[in-house]
Amino acid sequence: MASYDRAARLLALLALAAPCAGFAPGVALGAPPRMAVGGVTGASPVYGGALARVGGGLRRSLVMSGSATASGEGGEAPAPLSVPKLAGDTPMANCVVNLMKNIVGSGVLCLAGGVAVMTDTPAMVIVGLGVALAFSLIAGYCFALVGRVSKITGAQSYTEGWALTVGDKSKWIPNVIVVFKTWSACLIYSMIIGDLFTDLAATAGITKLAGVAVNRNSIIFTSHLFGLLPLCLLRSFKVLSYASFLGIGGLIFTAFFMILRLVEGSYAPGGVFFKQLVAKGGKKLVVSSFNVAGTQAIKALILISMLTNSYLCHYNSPKFLRELKDATTKRFSQMTYTSFIGAFVMNALFMVGGFLTFGGASKGLILNNYATTDALATVSRGAIGLSILFGYPLTFEGFRSSATEFAKVKEPSQKLKDIIAVGFIASVCAGAMVLRDLGVVVSFLGALLGSFVIYVFPSMMYRGARRKELEQSGNKDAALGTDYHAAGALIGLGTFLGLLGATVVVLKACTNVLK
Repeated sequence: MASYDRAARLLALLALAAPCAGFAPGVALGAPPRMAVGGVTGASPVYGGALARVGGGLRRSLVMSGSATASGEGGEAPAPLSVPKLAGDTPMANCVVNLMKNIVGSGVLCLAGGVAVMTDTPAMVIVGLGVALAFSLIAGYCFALVGRVSKITGAQSYTEGWALTVGDKSKWIPNVIVVFKTWSACLIYSMIIGDLFTDLAATAGITKLAGVAVNRNSIIFTSHLFGLLPLCLLRSFKVLSYASFLGIGGLIFTAFFMILRLVEGSYAPGGVFFKQLVAKGGKKLVVSSFNVAGTQAIKALILISMLTNSYLCHYNSPKFLRELKDATTKRFSQMTYTSFIGAFVMNALFMVGGFLTFGGASKGLILNNYATTDALATVSRGAIGLSILFGYPLTFEGFRSSATEFAKVKEPSQKLKDIIAVGFIASVCAGAMVLRDLGVVVSFLGALLGSFVIYVFPSMMYRGARRKELEQSGNKDAALGTDYHAAGALIGLGTFLGLLGATVVVLKACTNVLK
């Protein structure tokens, strides 16, 4: 895995010079233009790592939010203490599988649409795969940096790592971001629930239920009131802990069926499902589109933002470091890169399977492209929909824990927990009913939040940890090292991608500038 580490460093150092290298505006490679419309194909050393252990130990934290008891003023490092020896007992293979489950989520369903925003040229999917691989390596490198920060400082969480290296007074910054990140993750899930179950209702031929029209908004409202709210009001979520296995199983099955449909050509002009879609939607329905619009390089930032969101799990790096057996820096890096490359393979399957089937017509949620009469698509919608439904409260618990910690409520009452649950479900439900384009939401949040959590914050923490490590070892004039400078480049890259990417997403969604 050393070669992957070197590759990630090199990518980080080159990132500022050529963030979008390889894209040429207006390039159209491959066959002449064709658009499948209505059945007709035509043109158109160690310092103190114990903030949380001073004064009574770590408070329980979930996902990213870690607690740290202030032991210094103005962001100063706490008094030197020995870092506890790591004593994890989880084998490497188990950690790899668990981390892959943590990385891969429903965001992969948007990647084909991300490529379609940039291009409708089939050959450009190779460029998309190259971008996905590059950012998987960079994201893995940053995940490993957070682990190294924890190893140097003894930090038990992402937020504690920030407090120990950047400053205790500013630890609210990552805490606020995780509050919003977990809320927005549930917003994305709610939108997917609305889309998937709308298609399932259409497959079953259900248009009315108890006198109420069955549509996307009524499904979102009903599922939140009678499904998600009772689940979020549960006193314990332990019974739902196996939902992630259903989710992974659903995604693997979905990737299989997408590749199968691509190979057999059932959505190509003349294919069985192509004919069914045209019969239902009319001759003006665009089922697939290739080599019509060409390529717009600036829109690659939308795909990059989606990829950033799909690799976001860095707040759990300290947790995996504690759990890994014999957690040397080398073994932790091996676990990290194996997992992120595995996640890239999953991303690649969805990207290739969806984009090469529908091209520029690929939607923000790729399953929306498939016919409601497609049995395999129906199974995929059901499996992913149920996995999101039962896994939803686990993400909500991350929001609630982060929110109460930010509000400095150490032991929230059950009444307060229930009030948070009601307010949370109401706000997410309203957001999902208003917002329609999942791809826009995923790419905007990936740009604005993911870039900082993945690239900027880990790099800031590592640079702070490295400087203090040398200071406390009495060797502060020693070389800071390649990783220190690579982290500096990543701060610039993350800031650039975050601000420019979010701007491009807004311009694309709300104006005609990038139409």
